[in-house]
Amino acid sequence: MISVRPLGPGDEAVLRLLNDEDADFDIDGRGGPGKPLGPADAAAFLADPSVRLWVAEEDGRVLGFNLCYLLRRRNDAPRELLLFEIGVRQGDRRRGAGRALVAALRQLMERERIEECWVLADDPGAIEFYAACGFARDDEQGLQMLLTLPPA
Repeated sequence: MISVRPLGPGDEAVLRLLNDEDADFDIDGRGGPGKPLGPADAAAFLADPSVRLWVAEEDGRVLGFNLCYLLRRRNDAPRELLLFEIGVRQGDRRRGAGRALVAALRQLMERERIEECWVLADDPGAIEFYAACGFARDDEQGLQMLLTLPPA
């Protein structure tokens, strides 16, 4: 049976696993381990109240994860969620882990009265998944642009 739980302080080993096995949670040919957070940064990340990170597990094995950020707004709805990334292991897809992770996100929204969650989707499969989970296309949004500073 698939269960979903939020990560928090003390889950640094799970955070490391998500980094080390990143390619298995992503689209074929994309993803791969990045530089893992050091102990202090990992602890701060897991303790940050604006970070909402869940894992889907089965028999103690991580099947997937869902990372959201709680954003404060200057007007209208005071808060919204950004679904930054969601990933399910390639061999465990279409078994309900992704939907269970989105259900946890919805429960958070209902419990904390957050009206909107948005996600940037760049893959036809992801777009289909989000639509099946109740996300609607927002054609008012423009092109994502990126500002990158050189490493210090």
